[in-house]
Amino acid sequence: MSTTRQLSVFLFVSFWAVYLVSPTPYTWMKRDNWDIINERFSNVSAQNCRSKHKDDLMLPADSVAAVPQYNKLLSARTFSNRTNLLHVHNMALNRAFFFSLIYQQLNNSWDFQTQPGLMYIYMSTAADISASAGFINGSGLFFDNNCSYPNWYTTFDFNRTLPLFGPKAWREDDYNEPTNFLREPTNGTIDIWDLASGNARNYTDKRYKGNPWVEYWLPDIKADTDSTRKFTYSIGIKYSNTTGKFTRDTFEEFKFFGPQQPGSEDPVSMLPVRITQPYFDCGQSNRWIVTASSPIVEFMPRYSNFTHLRRARFTAVATMDIEFERLDMNQCPIMQGNPNPNAFAGTARCRPTTSCEPLMGYGFRRGGYQCVCNPGYYYPWWHDGPFLGIEIEEATKDEWEVGYNCLTVQDRQVIPNVNPSFVRKRRSIATPRQIFLQEVLEPNQSPRLTKHLKRVLIPRIKAIREQVERETREAREANPKVTIKKRHVAKHKIKEGAAHKRSKREATDEQAVNRMLKILQRYRDTTSQNCNTKKAYELLLPGDAAYGVEKQFEAQGRTALRLAHFLSNFLQNVDEYEEFGNLRGDRRLNETQIYAEVIANVMADWKIVGAGVFFDRYKFRMSPPINNTDPRFLNGITREFFGPYAWKVQATSVGGVGGADFFRAIDFAGKNSYYTDEPWFFNMKARWATNFVGLKKFTAKPMIRSDYNGTSLVRFEYYPYTYRAAQYEDGEWLRPQFKCDGMSNTWSVTYLAPFFGKDDVKQGIEFKGVVTVDVALREMSINQCPADFATPNAFKNTARCDFESQF
Repeated sequence: MSTTRQLSVFLFVSFWAVYLVSPTPYTWMKRDNWDIINERFSNVSAQNCRSKHKDDLMLPADSVAAVPQYNKLLSARTFSNRTNLLHVHNMALNRAFFFSLIYQQLNNSWDFQTQPGLMYIYMSTAADISASAGFINGSGLFFDNNCSYPNWYTTFDFNRTLPLFGPKAWREDDYNEPTNFLREPTNGTIDIWDLASGNARNYTDKRYKGNPWVEYWLPDIKADTDSTRKFTYSIGIKYSNTTGKFTRDTFEEFKFFGPQQPGSEDPVSMLPVRITQPYFDCGQSNRWIVTASSPIVEFMPRYSNFTHLRRARFTAVATMDIEFERLDMNQCPIMQGNPNPNAFAGTARCRPTTSCEPLMGYGFRRGGYQCVCNPGYYYPWWHDGPFLGIEIEEATKDEWEVGYNCLTVQDRQVIPNVNPSFVRKRRSIATPRQIFLQEVLEPNQSPRLTKHLKRVLIPRIKAIREQVERETREAREANPKVTIKKRHVAKHKIKEGAAHKRSKREATDEQAVNRMLKILQRYRDTTSQNCNTKKAYELLLPGDAAYGVEKQFEAQGRTALRLAHFLSNFLQNVDEYEEFGNLRGDRRLNETQIYAEVIANVMADWKIVGAGVFFDRYKFRMSPPINNTDPRFLNGITREFFGPYAWKVQATSVGGVGGADFFRAIDFAGKNSYYTDEPWFFNMKARWATNFVGLKKFTAKPMIRSDYNGTSLVRFEYYPYTYRAAQYEDGEWLRPQFKCDGMSNTWSVTYLAPFFGKDDVKQGIEFKGVVTVDVALREMSINQCPADFATPNAFKNTARCDFESQF
């Protein structure tokens, strides 16, 4: 028995010794930067993050490559794998512009109560998240020491500041919520905390683990760089207090300080938005995140006409977070479009006969690329299209050497005049690829081989390749000047002296080309100088000319959706008559706040040329001024129409300060025509007039400070509260139109997002209005590649490509 046991132990040890010494099928994959970063990524969790050092909670700065830079957005193309990060960048700038404008415009003592209140700020951060699923995972507003003036305390002295105030919202994983019966994450639950309350509440301290953005902006004590770090912006607003009439014929100008406007050669330190390195958000979302931050500028101290005694300084920072796992990494080598620094560059496993191309949507995981054949090579018979990186990362060494290599064009033998599927097919002649597939595939199997079948065929493919190489080598050794005899010989002899002519069947749909040329001709011929002479239909393009707009301009559409979510949340949950002890409820929305919101939408995104909010008739009710004694306005002011619309105007066109952008806003209520009669408003209202079943329910769980000093966090009186709002798919993209209205004056596409509020008896919700954004059509890319008949693309089948060797 002992001999048997010893023999068993010997065999077991021998087996493991051979296993550990001999190479495995995947030993060819060497350890690289992705493995190093992934190890640091995996070592931190919600359970151990508090015991980790601050440096262990951060990844290298080059883990995020191709970071958007504000001063290069117009001169450089942002690739599709960075649209998410660019939206986070723009939304941080959006909030910085809004709060800078609103705090400087309402900088009078009698405007104190009309400034954004506690719920306004909380709901603003919640809307940033609920409207941008997949883009934004966290939103915050962090004030510097003694720079926050709260107007929501009834017993707090006027002009008194809080030590710190830092509301932050993040998306909660609500799979285990009591109300979530399906136990599936809904992306609709949002936590909102004041991070300046409770233990470890000083987020301006260098020892704080979740504040890598603080050192960029706070504290702003020295004034020696104010001229370069604060930029003066000019806005002009034309108000209307009566339907069909403006209060003034001219714009009321207002200048304010905002984030800096750097030149194209300025260093990174001068950018208005800074992107942090990835870090672990310990104690809040408990995820690896990347933060975009932008400063909020305000005069300190407030409420003083002696401007020489105060200065514009950074009083707060607006932050937007995105999950690091959602950011696509680029594993291709350093090249144009993939600049340094990039920690993951060169980790792709493409063969020398192929080139690497990044793919979108893979995030922080291997395989987000494809390997395409280099010039002079073509794809083998057994593979359809480029080699996917996700398949290469799972391949063995034999599979990688044989199955993911392109063949030289010298070995290729084809019949000419190959056409795509929408052109009449050629005669039924079996190609080598078809013969090969008929031998290895079953009758009803797909022609694209599965990974399992590829592994089975590796020995046979390897034998075929070795045979071809051996025949080629033997033929060259026998007679170096003789090439391999062609298998196909022309059947007809060509007469001597006569040029060979071949009638090639076109691979392009000429009718589609002609239609495309007509569309482009109308696009080029219509300008701001002659648009008034055009007929109404000549200012429109076909709807399929904007094919793909819902994907390319999704970030701009979600900018409008964010404002629609905020308005829906505010109008469904805020009652100005409510008070909770010494905590005052927010007042109604006022004109200045709505104007600032639409102006911020235009200022923060170069692609947006116009933005507006259009309330339905008699649906906008605002609070009267604090010092108003008119008894008619005691319970508020109800406007018949209220439709603020903002657009950007270059300073040179109005004779302003050179190099600065000017922004204008107008109330559509002052126009002679009613915007409620426009088809876009009428159709959206008809869709949502009575049926609200399609609206998504969002849940917010606000935590506020227990006292002025932020001793601890306590639940808000309404915890949790809910609201219903439209999703991105519920909005509508309109057909391209030339805006000949004296404002944007350009070709644009418009996105509409509805918003909702409580009805008059506050028992249900009703349609309140529409939020719009106009996006410049020139920023859109067209797709000329072949497509199916049902694809609504005006430019499909117009590419003049060799479809046999190109994709």
